[in-house]
Amino acid sequence: MKRRNNLWTGAFLALFLAVMSACGDGQSLQQYYVDSAEKEGFISLDIPSSMLNISNADLTEEQKEAYRSVKKLNVLALPVTTENREVFETEKAKVNAILAEGGFQELFRMSDKNRRAVLKYLGDDKSIDEVVFFGADPDRGFALVRILGKGMNPEKMMEFVKLIEKSDIDEGQLGDLKKLLGE
Repeated sequence: MKRRNNLWTGAFLALFLAVMSACGDGQSLQQYYVDSAEKEGFISLDIPSSMLNISNADLTEEQKEAYRSVKKLNVLALPVTTENREVFETEKAKVNAILAEGGFQELFRMSDKNRRAVLKYLGDDKSIDEVVFFGADPDRGFALVRILGKGMNPEKMMEFVKLIEKSDIDEGQLGDLKKLLGE
């Protein structure tokens, strides 16, 4: 009987340690969004894919499939000002750390002068759980976009990025985000 109790105690302890180590000290991207959305200076938008106003008639079959797999885009932006430059640098470093440690795989990276952008994803080669775009410009600020959906495919997500360029988003809904994008 005593051996059985020790076995259960050992199993429970192992399970507890496994759960605690999985939690880790690092902040998840989702938690960063939640924590930052209400902070002063941040712009937060949830854009359902239906708001992109993409006409299905103009799409290839791959583009239609990519469009159907996306449910929404979460946008978090921090425009830079003379008053918040230090906050901007701190927050940019936080996002970079989360993306470096969060198990994301890189699709591509771009840089132009001081501007930097990266497109990463969570999941595997057949099914993506989340696509993340992070772009930063020291004169304008940064934008962090999470593309959430179901059954997203890495190859088809490149088609979706092309679709966003064709989209006709209602600019009234973008508000202050237009300033960051330079429009």
